[in-house]
Amino acid sequence: MNSTQSSQPGINESQQAPVVLKQPQFSKIQPPMKKPLTFGQKVADKMATKVGSWAFLIGQSTVLAGWVGCNLIPGLPHWDESPFMMLNLVFSFASAYTAPVVLMSQNRQSEEDRESANHNYQITLQAAQNLELIHEKLDADYAKKLVELTVLIKQQHQAASEVKVVFVPAQDLNELEHHSNKIATVAVLNSHSRKQAS
Repeated sequence: MNSTQSSQPGINESQQAPVVLKQPQFSKIQPPMKKPLTFGQKVADKMATKVGSWAFLIGQSTVLAGWVGCNLIPGLPHWDESPFMMLNLVFSFASAYTAPVVLMSQNRQSEEDRESANHNYQITLQAAQNLELIHEKLDADYAKKLVELTVLIKQQHQAASEVKVVFVPAQDLNELEHHSNKIATVAVLNSHSRKQAS
């Protein structure tokens, strides 16, 4: 394409669209590394999974109802009287240890989510750069085609202006036809005389 364009007359080097494109960078984006979990992280994940389930909620409600029921039924030994101070203490201990363990699991999960979001951002950024390179290439091709088209139009205008039209008056045209008829009759007579002579 460039050789045909440069061989055409009337194309200046300044009219050619400069096609200088950056090469796309195909650096492979590595997904976030899966780090092996420690024993504490595994325990925290399992506890967070168990605590955040219906089974744990139903079990805790059963224990609570049994505790309160056994301490309110007359005739049974009551180890925790009506204000249920021991029950409050048990729940305080349980929540004091359960909350930090669940928070540890959530923090680790949020760290993984941050790494995954960063990986997705890198992929999106690379896709945007590739799209920008494609747009630049299309714009450069369009500019080159536009330059070629303008040069062709200029050449057609120059060729049209160089064509000369000669107008012959009608009287001269009749005389020209008369002379051509005379020449034709002379040529016919010459050919007849040659045939008779032979």
